[in-house]
Amino acid sequence: MSGINNVAILYPKPEKFEEVAALVTGVVKKVQEHEPDTLVYYAVKVQDKNEIVIVERYKDQAAIATHVKSAYFREFASKLPSLLTKPAEMRAGAFLNGERGVSRL
Repeated sequence: MSGINNVAILYPKPEKFEEVAALVTGVVKKVQEHEPDTLVYYAVKVQDKNEIVIVERYKDQAAIATHVKSAYFREFASKLPSLLTKPAEMRAGAFLNGERGVSRL
């Protein structure tokens, strides 16, 4: 199965962490409800750091386009700059050695 894997790393201001976390949680719920071609989309807090990592897997480029053009994502993205210590980092990647690992979600 092909797909596109991305990771977004957010760096909330310490006093804005809970606000950013709530915004991320809201987007995660909207993605689950409205984006069937977004195969994986969840967020984790990095232990002992003020960082949130969003793990994303899309069926194809069209799924990414649907995601970034959605009203809820655009609203989310417009609020982030004033809440972060630096711009979010986006990383794209592929499975190591073609191995997909295990997912029992």
